[in-house]
Amino acid sequence: MPVTPLKELTRIALIKRGISQAELARQIGISPVYLSDILNGNRDGKKPDDIKKQIVDLLGLELDSEKFRT
Repeated sequence: MPVTPLKELTRIALIKRGISQAELARQIGISPVYLSDILNGNRDGKKPDDIKKQIVDLLGLELDSEKFRT
């Protein structure tokens, strides 16, 4: 399974903050499995794109538009 830029940067940000992916999912209001699917590029559409924006905002990630794609 390829590592996407968003997935890699999210993992680094979570480690730096000392929180788990499950905790991030809880903060966003989605299941950990759904978050994992989004980060792995297994979900497409408006809702997953909105959640990606939430992840970027919550974690303060800086991505250019090309790298934002999973």
